[in-house]
Amino acid sequence: MRDSIKQLQKREHITQDELFRRLGYPRSSVMEGTSAEVKTAFDFAFGNSKVRKSSRETKELEKYIPWARKFPVRALQSMGLIPANVKDDDLVRTMFRFMNVGGIAGFENYYGATLQTANPQTYAAWIRLGELRIERSTTEYTPDREAILSNMKFLRTNVFLHGQDLRKVAREVLNNCGIELLEVEPFITAPTPTCAFYWRGYQPVIQIPTTKTDDAKFLKAIFHAAAHVLYHPIRTTCLQAAYAKSDSVTANMLEREAEKFAQDMMLSEAEECELICCGRFNERRCIQYFSGLFHVRPSILVERLQQQGKIKRVSPLNDFKIAV
Repeated sequence: MRDSIKQLQKREHITQDELFRRLGYPRSSVMEGTSAEVKTAFDFAFGNSKVRKSSRETKELEKYIPWARKFPVRALQSMGLIPANVKDDDLVRTMFRFMNVGGIAGFENYYGATLQTANPQTYAAWIRLGELRIERSTTEYTPDREAILSNMKFLRTNVFLHGQDLRKVAREVLNNCGIELLEVEPFITAPTPTCAFYWRGYQPVIQIPTTKTDDAKFLKAIFHAAAHVLYHPIRTTCLQAAYAKSDSVTANMLEREAEKFAQDMMLSEAEECELICCGRFNERRCIQYFSGLFHVRPSILVERLQQQGKIKRVSPLNDFKIAV
């Protein structure tokens, strides 16, 4: 078992933390590797899916068939990522292997950010599509705080980026900071996710859907994810999606910190106060004036005023928002 773990880490550049969370067992249990449960979990996640199963194991997995069916099975089959002819008695093991988890505990540990949504299996599968496209880094990542902050401020400006492909520019800017920005098409079986952030080995990854959104919401999602790189070095993961909530005090605290960073990066408190003091929220010239004064995209100002309830969500000023 020890040799298998060492070979896996060497081949995949997988961190020990990721390995433990994917298997769903603490470090001591995995490194000892003496229990049948740990060996089975390792086989589920990283072993040969064609290994013959015992009748006891098959019976144990049958109760998880309803859980496995909630994955976008047909879509994954059409992509060639799981066998096209998989039967119910093999479906659970197939999904464990595809997701690289050692069981339900491993799934909940590693993809815990999806559990507070109505579609955790679909969102987790979407994240997994991105993971499969990222080449694992062999070296530890050290964030350059000043470079990240400088590039985030650059992205919010309008002077240099007006009319340019914001997604392409954001990808280049983040790559220069050692952060991978990845676009993955969402599954039609769940609402479109806003953004996900996770680590692939030592590589921090921000994953966004290929569907269009406006530039203000796009930037806010990117800034939110970047905050986790800057402030939460213990391999924090997150999923930004509609109606996603968390009952965890720690998760709420981390998300609040990331949300505040994104809000402040988009528009500082001083800038927001100055904007609100203007009082002429529904006038285009007000947005244009402060956009030039603060050197920010006008859509950011419109979005902030809508968040504050100063202007309606359905407004002629939405013309300032650019689809990206």
